[in-house]
Amino acid sequence: MKKYSHSMKIPLTPAIALILFILVTGCTQQTTSGSPAPPVTTSQPVVSGVPTLSATSTITPAPTPTPTPAPTSAFPESPGLTTLVTVSGQVGRTSDTFTVPTGYWELWYTADPLTAGGQDSVSASGSNSAVFPYLSIQVIDTTNSDTVVETVEPPGGLDKTLWTKSGIDPRPWKQKFYEGNKEYSFVITTKHIKSYTLEVRIPKSN
Repeated sequence: MKKYSHSMKIPLTPAIALILFILVTGCTQQTTSGSPAPPVTTSQPVVSGVPTLSATSTITPAPTPTPTPAPTSAFPESPGLTTLVTVSGQVGRTSDTFTVPTGYWELWYTADPLTAGGQDSVSASGSNSAVFPYLSIQVIDTTNSDTVVETVEPPGGLDKTLWTKSGIDPRPWKQKFYEGNKEYSFVITTKHIKSYTLEVRIPKSN
């Protein structure tokens, strides 16, 4: 009977190991499932998988450049001629030198008198004004030792009173020159005028 009782005893060592395994496993599962995992702190930026939409930039269209209008001439157009040089002002002076590349050219000119009156004390308009507007243009051939080619003055003078009475304004005037292929300049003399304008016109090239 003692032999039978000895064979029914359970070994203690395996039983103790089993109990310890169950305890350790239970504690591990409770820690994992019962407490949330602490957040992971990192110095690197977190990149989201969803693309971030940047603020839409407004593109302002460039302003349309305004075309610069071509300068208008003080004189009417002349068929077959083109303007080479324009000189304008109020007081007398010597113009810059210019080259006429053709054998024929025209000088167109006009002036706005400051006062009414004639070229002498008793003008065609009957004016006895002591102040007489005046314009004189010396055409200088600078190629040939500054030779004076011609002195040009408005025919009949600058008499606004006469122009008003007759109803005819003779401006602009023009002078033709049958020479060229040279360099020229103008010596301009004025008295009592508001402004003057000169244009050198040459034949258009084909």
